[in-house]
Amino acid sequence: MNLKTFVLGPLNTNCYVLWDGGEALVIDPGGDPSQVIEFLKRNNLSLKYIIATHGHFDHVLGVKSLKRVGGRFLMNLKDVDLMPLYYDWKELPPEPDDELSDGAELRIGSLTAMAISTPGHTMGSTSILVEQSLFTGDTLFKGTVGRYDLGGDRDSLRATLEKIKTMKVTDIFPGHGEKSTLRDEIVSNPFLNGVLGPDDW
Repeated sequence: MNLKTFVLGPLNTNCYVLWDGGEALVIDPGGDPSQVIEFLKRNNLSLKYIIATHGHFDHVLGVKSLKRVGGRFLMNLKDVDLMPLYYDWKELPPEPDDELSDGAELRIGSLTAMAISTPGHTMGSTSILVEQSLFTGDTLFKGTVGRYDLGGDRDSLRATLEKIKTMKVTDIFPGHGEKSTLRDEIVSNPFLNGVLGPDDW
C-alpha cells in the first residue's frame, strides 16, 4: 500500500492519499488541499475517489477544490446534514456523488478499499479498511475515542468499538494525531480495555 499523510486545516486533520497503478483515493481532505493536488500531479496520479469518513466540517473542507482535479466524492448520506454545521462556510461543500455504504468496495489499481460502518462519533461514521490498515476518522484515536455529542450516540460508539476489537486489523490511522495499532489500543486505550465502566464516559 502506497500511503502519504498530509495534516490539513484548522483542526489538524490527517488527510490520507493512497495510490496504486496510477490511481489514487483521498481520505478526509480537511483543509486547503493544494499540497495534495501538487502531490497528485507530481506523481501523475489520477484521483478516482474522495472519501469523507464523516460529515464534520474538518473532514470535508477541501472536497470542493479537490473535485476540480477529479474523483467522485463519497460519504455516508446519514451525515450530509452535518456538513454545513459548526463552521462559517463561504462556500458549502458539494453533495456526495454517491453513498459510501457499509461493505462497499472501491478499487484503485490492484488495491481494494472497503467501507466499514462505524457509527457513534456521528451516525454516518465510516472507516476504510485497506489490507490490514483501518482508517478510522474520528471514531478511534491513539489512546482515546471521538466525542459523540455532535451528531453521534454513545451506545452506538460502544458497539462500534467492540466491533473494531474483533477485526483482523494491524494499523490504525485516525483522523487526528498519531497512528497506532489495534493491539496497542486494546491494551492501553481505556475505552477499549475495560478500565472505563459504562457510566464513566
